[in-house]
Amino acid sequence: MSCRTRRSFAESGAAAVWACAGAAARAQLTEARVSARRTAALMKGFSEGKPDCTGARVQTSTIRRAARHAAVIDAARGHVQPPPMQIRHDVVCPTLIGRDPEVGTVRTLIERAREGRGQVALIVGDAGVGKSRLLRAMMEEARTQGFLLMRGQSFEADASIPYAPLLDLVRLFSESASPAVVAHVLAPAAAELAAVFPELRPVLPDVVPSAPSDPDSDKRRLFHALARTVSALAQTQPVFIAFEDVHWSDDATLDLVFHLARSQASQPVIIGLTRRTDEGTPRLEQLISELERARLLTELPVRALGRDDVRAMLAAIFGPAASLGDDFASLLHNLTEGNPFFVEETLKALIVAGDLAPRDGAWRSLSLERVRVPRTAAEAVRRRLATLTVPARALASTAAVAGRRFDFALLQALTQSDERELLALVKELIAAQLVVEESAERFAFRHALTREAIYADLLARERLALHRDVAAALERTHAAQLDPVVEALAYHAWEAGEWERAARYSARAAQHAMSLSAPREAVAHLDRAFQASERAGTPVGVELRLARGWANETLAEFERANEDFTTALQQARQIGDQRCAWEALHALGLLWAARDYARAGEYRREALALARAIGDGSLLARSLNRVGNWHVNLDEPQAGLPHHEEALVIFERLGDRRGVSETVDLIAMAHHIGGDQQAATKSFERSVALFSAVDDRRGLANALGLLALASGSFHVAATTPFMSAAVPDELRAPQSLRLAREIGWRAGESFLRYTIGDALGWRGEYDRAFPMAHEALEIAEQLGHLQWTAAARRLLGELMLDLLAPELAREQLEAAHEIAQRLGSRVWMRWTAARLAVARIRLGDSAGAAALLDDAAQLGDARRSQASADAYSLTLGERHLWMARAELALADGRAEDVLTIVDARLTAERASEPDSRLGVPRLTLLRVDALVALERFDDAAAALERAREQATRQGAHPILWRVDAAEGHLHRARRERLEARRCFDSALAVARELAGAVPDEDLRARFEEGLAEAIPAGPAPSAARLAKEEFGGLTRRERDVVRLVAQGKANKVIAHDLGISERTVEGYVTSALAKLGFDSRTQLATWAVSRGLLPKISERTRPRD
Repeated sequence: MSCRTRRSFAESGAAAVWACAGAAARAQLTEARVSARRTAALMKGFSEGKPDCTGARVQTSTIRRAARHAAVIDAARGHVQPPPMQIRHDVVCPTLIGRDPEVGTVRTLIERAREGRGQVALIVGDAGVGKSRLLRAMMEEARTQGFLLMRGQSFEADASIPYAPLLDLVRLFSESASPAVVAHVLAPAAAELAAVFPELRPVLPDVVPSAPSDPDSDKRRLFHALARTVSALAQTQPVFIAFEDVHWSDDATLDLVFHLARSQASQPVIIGLTRRTDEGTPRLEQLISELERARLLTELPVRALGRDDVRAMLAAIFGPAASLGDDFASLLHNLTEGNPFFVEETLKALIVAGDLAPRDGAWRSLSLERVRVPRTAAEAVRRRLATLTVPARALASTAAVAGRRFDFALLQALTQSDERELLALVKELIAAQLVVEESAERFAFRHALTREAIYADLLARERLALHRDVAAALERTHAAQLDPVVEALAYHAWEAGEWERAARYSARAAQHAMSLSAPREAVAHLDRAFQASERAGTPVGVELRLARGWANETLAEFERANEDFTTALQQARQIGDQRCAWEALHALGLLWAARDYARAGEYRREALALARAIGDGSLLARSLNRVGNWHVNLDEPQAGLPHHEEALVIFERLGDRRGVSETVDLIAMAHHIGGDQQAATKSFERSVALFSAVDDRRGLANALGLLALASGSFHVAATTPFMSAAVPDELRAPQSLRLAREIGWRAGESFLRYTIGDALGWRGEYDRAFPMAHEALEIAEQLGHLQWTAAARRLLGELMLDLLAPELAREQLEAAHEIAQRLGSRVWMRWTAARLAVARIRLGDSAGAAALLDDAAQLGDARRSQASADAYSLTLGERHLWMARAELALADGRAEDVLTIVDARLTAERASEPDSRLGVPRLTLLRVDALVALERFDDAAAALERAREQATRQGAHPILWRVDAAEGHLHRARRERLEARRCFDSALAVARELAGAVPDEDLRARFEEGLAEAIPAGPAPSAARLAKEEFGGLTRRERDVVRLVAQGKANKVIAHDLGISERTVEGYVTSALAKLGFDSRTQLATWAVSRGLLPKISERTRPRD
């Protein structure tokens, strides 16, 4: 339809309305046309085109077109354009109503923060219920307490822009403070902020941006720099950081919030967040869970107001003299359901309509039957818009398309108007209480719902045109540097239906997101780029598919990543792009390692062959590492090591430090799985240093986790560990877990919870090990990661075996073994089979255990199944199998076979680690049991001392009670009853202390029942012994003496009363003082009174018969 046809059509509609209207309506329409002409006069000059950045001429301005359209449509619909009207009374409640409990909590949080106990306050509620008001009240209270305030906001359109709320915070702060203050406050993070946000360079003109490295390292530096900034500020005054509407926040910002919360937990810092109920991303839910686990979160739910609260709100807005009545308040409450925003919008609509007005010195409403109450908040906003001039309404529509917050410069670019004219329109929106001024350069809608209501009222065609205009304005105003607005360009081009531009800008936005280590935001942009390309009829490039595949792999979205990599491989082959084909094969080999090792091996071998054909050293080394690691995970470390060693030579020749660090780490893993923990630990320590040097957080986290395993754990219980000096600190405060969370590596978080939990469980720290295991399992199952699911279940099985609950352990271990079989990993099949066999043995199923061990030993190379127990080349899995065979022989009463196996294994261990005194305490204990069964008591006693020393050096406290119990059984076999009882009591004391750390009551009870069966009970104590224990170990005669001392009697009198010598009394007094740790008779008397040894006064003074 041409412009002339559209105009004729609209005017014919208006003419039809004109013909049907009465005189009053015609007069109103005439006034509307006059108003439209006035608007046209006001907008004179807007239609004169100006050259854009490409030399083309700008179309008729957005405001002029929207104004003309609005005027004609109003006439056609019969709408009347009244004179411009302002709401002269501020209909925003000046006080916080109905929030007394929340305010009390706020004051408590502020007081705690002032004492150096940082906290996160999460304000939760429905849209419009008053979350932002409560946050502002909280900030105002903090201001009065001397806090420095900083605030940023998330917007719906910015959800896929990394760090958008952080940028908003810095901008608002820089606009509210002097340049000198801004430079001083932001100094510790200025270089990182300038690197991430080029648009901040005018704010930080003297700052040299940090040189970029890799995305993870850049993200880490930014987080640490911001944490240093906040810590430095907190040294001089408390700090309050607020982020509003985090349900729209990007994952990177939420990662930052967690980092700040953890780093400032002991600082006078409050982080205030608001979110809508039942809205948000998976990362937000994860953040809340993490903060709750760290005990850093206080949630403040905000609910709707009651009827009395609405009545109080009316009094606060209109004054106590307002004559609105209870019926009006009830009507308003019922209609708005106590939502404060809706209450205010409804009141504004009633004022505009004249149904609510000041009369005779007080605010009054029409009779209720005549009040035209809007039924929704959107309708209330729509009524207020109808009272504005057409240009102001058009500006409101344009601003709503631009976003919740908009820059004055952007509006000027959109309207091509001078500052005076545009300010007049903005002031009209402010007077209507639709918009607020945030700074000289920025304005915002009063509430997100206000903007949503205006945007929703636009026709689809209007939205397309306005989004197109906003995109064009952004291109003109940022022609020299589009990067700062590339996400906004992608959004507006998409909403405008300009698919080629949307695809181009979305791809650039995704690249920016990945450079900031924000994979979820990258996926969102790439999804949009793919859809835009499809609608534009252009093919999606192989590089984009690979990029989205890697982002999905980081997010553990297996199906989506597999589809992207598979399609990329097909495309690369079709166009003959060998490098992209190698990249896709390499990616698929990594991806499938968590699902199907056989399939992963096919991809990896194919990638290796292609790399050799291409002749690129870097690609070849990477493929060699993947194939080598595949062999290692098939329990073939000796076949994998040559691949890694060849790769290491290539990377060192190329000077590729990152490649060297990754290869050293893989060599460490090969040694670990091969059973050589000393070589593994030394290589892991080297890889930790290398990863730190290249700032590779993922590699560093992985190496730290494996270092903990190699330094003593259930995992290496069948071989000699090698203790790294770095492990105690890692177990105390796991750096590896923190790094995994910072980079959003969810699969790694599951793996690291497993490794840390395994090492903690070996040391008897059940209170930490069990939560680690359960959380590892939960994450792995959420991600569908089979390998870490099997690992977590194996760990739970180990812990339950340790706590004498073999039936529960069998359930976990059978599930782990089934997953390992499905995965096709021989390593995991052997690791799970060995411990599952032990569970079966302890439940009396020796036949089932033997069959399981035979099957596991025959996996892979037939020659390996014939390897003897003393073979130096046994893998870690094979060592576990031999240890399980020794326990099976013991259960079957074959003590000689036990000794044969155990002595062969210990000999091999000593040969490989001749200088180590750590040993293998589980094997040594099996040897003790066999020696006792063979009545070789002296040898058993010597072995027990070795087991005790080994367990003590490894910090394996659960082994120690077993050593004491085994020693008790040895003394019992020798008929040394007192020594046996002493050992059994010692074993019980250690075991009961461990039981106190078991977090599950049922499991703790099972452990204690198992202890009663494993450790013979002592004789029941006599009444005299119980009394002695109750009174600090004093004998009956000593208690008699102390009682008389407390009555003030001298030794001579006590001797007479008890019929003993005075010297004997002195001996009893001396003994009582020593046992109780006292120095004086006065202390004895006080103690006697406190323990009830003296009769009551009434009994002492009662006359005798």
